[in-house]
Amino acid sequence: MTLQVLHSRATRCFLAMLVPLICLSGPSALPAQTGKELVADACYNARHQLEHKTLWQSQIERRTAGHVYLEEEIETVDGPIRRLISVDGHKPSPSERKQDDDKLRDPVQNPKAQQALKKDSTADERKFDDLLRVIPEAFLFEDQGNQGGLEKIAFRPNPAYIPKTYEERALHAMSGIILIYLQEKRLVQLSATLAQQVDFGCGVLGHLNKGGTINLTRVRVSPGIWKTSSSKIDIGGRVVLFKTISKQCEETHSGFKLVASDTDIAQALQQLGGASLYFQ
Repeated sequence: MTLQVLHSRATRCFLAMLVPLICLSGPSALPAQTGKELVADACYNARHQLEHKTLWQSQIERRTAGHVYLEEEIETVDGPIRRLISVDGHKPSPSERKQDDDKLRDPVQNPKAQQALKKDSTADERKFDDLLRVIPEAFLFEDQGNQGGLEKIAFRPNPAYIPKTYEERALHAMSGIILIYLQEKRLVQLSATLAQQVDFGCGVLGHLNKGGTINLTRVRVSPGIWKTSSSKIDIGGRVVLFKTISKQCEETHSGFKLVASDTDIAQALQQLGGASLYFQ
C-alpha cells in the first residue's frame, strides 16, 4: 500500500471509499428493519450487483483548479477512459488536444499502460467489495424516518471497530447522512464529513484534515442500475515530504448510455475520436 492514493489518484480513491455506501439495491425495506439492517442488506445486494457489471458512456462536467472541463467517458473492460471536449467553454488548444490524444492512445500502443489501467480498475473494484463487507460494522446507524419515500439514515464511526487498511481508516472517520429510495434500496444522496483528522503512520506519512467533505448523488439509469450523477469533494491534508493535498473537485455526469459489455479500449477510442485518433 502506497500513499499514491492520497495524491494523483485522490478523487477516484475517495470515491472508491464512498461508492459502497451508495450502491444500494434490492427489494423494498421491511418496516421493522433497523438502520443497520437496511444498510447491511443494501451492502449485500450491492456486492451482488458488482458481480454483474455493466458498462456505460456519459458526459462529464468537471470543475477543478478554477477551470471547467467537459469530457466524454466510456467504461471499458480494462477501465474507464475519457476524451476532452472543451475547457472553460472553448475547444481545447492544439497543445491540450495533443496531450489528451496522446494520453488516450497510450493504453493501446503501450502494453504496460494498458496493464496499469486494468490493474488500477481491478484494484478499485476489489476495494469496493472489501469495504462493502465492513461497512455494517464500521458505523453506527440511526434511522431518522421517511421523507417522501426516502429513508433518512445518519451514520457515525463505530468506536468498537478497528480499521485494517488506510482506506478503511479514512472511511471510518466519516459521519453524515444518506437518503435511501426504499422501493429499490437505492441511495439518492450522501453527505459525509471527516469527523476527525486521519493520520497515516502516526502522522509521519501524512494525514487528512478534519472537516473535509464529500457529497454524492445517484440516479436510476435503467431498471436495477443506478449511477453517480454528481460528486463534490473538498478534502485537504499532507503526505510525505510535506506535500500538501488540496483536493477540490466537482463532477456532474449526464447522458448515460449503455455500451456493449465487452467494449475494449480500442473500440472506445473509435467511438470517442474515430479512426484518426486510433491510428495516428
